[in-house]
Amino acid sequence: MVNKILIIDDDPAFREMVSIALKQKIPDLQIDEARDGHLGEKRLRQTRYDIILLDYKLPFGLDGLRFLEKTEGLRFETPLIMITGEGNEDVAARAFRLGVTDYLVKKKNLLTTLQSKVEEILNKEEVEEPEQQPRRVAAMSNATSSVEFIKNYQENIPVEEEAPAPMGEAVMVEFDNVEEFNKFSSFVKRIDGVRIQDVRVLDNKFVFMLSLLPSRFEKMGKVFVTG
Repeated sequence: MVNKILIIDDDPAFREMVSIALKQKIPDLQIDEARDGHLGEKRLRQTRYDIILLDYKLPFGLDGLRFLEKTEGLRFETPLIMITGEGNEDVAARAFRLGVTDYLVKKKNLLTTLQSKVEEILNKEEVEEPEQQPRRVAAMSNATSSVEFIKNYQENIPVEEEAPAPMGEAVMVEFDNVEEFNKFSSFVKRIDGVRIQDVRVLDNKFVFMLSLLPSRFEKMGKVFVTG
């Protein structure tokens, strides 16, 4: 099967440079290009890609972050690497929250890093069986107690019609691994009664701060200690 990659960047020279570098490493790649987020969105509506490479600074009022928000329903589980001219922790945190797989800064070793990242992602997809590909909480190795708590919270508490209640217990979850961070982000956003209060990148760790509805927390009959 031919792997397909989409490069979204407004610099044609950069797109060509990345395409050449990737094909040197993986000759049978099919690479499509888009010069802005609007054309990138159109490409996503027409084709399913194995990886998306996305520039942060894009023209016509649709930068990388807005592109991520707008295309969430089109990208499915597609790995996405955001590339930016200069690092910014706030942008990185928002990008990870919106589901990016990695965040790279344009510097001297970028092409070599991209070659390695793309090859790693494609090789991983090849060895995984279909049922292993969707995001699964059981695959996480970090913050296991937090994950199991949220999992039980989702499965054991019935959905009730109730008026909005103030958020209560705070839970902080840290990840060393970007992939696990993304898996947890996708999972927790679907849980009724759990709100993501903040997402930060601190000391090379990806940190969630969650709040849980007091009423539902009490029904679990459990005590969760953060630290």
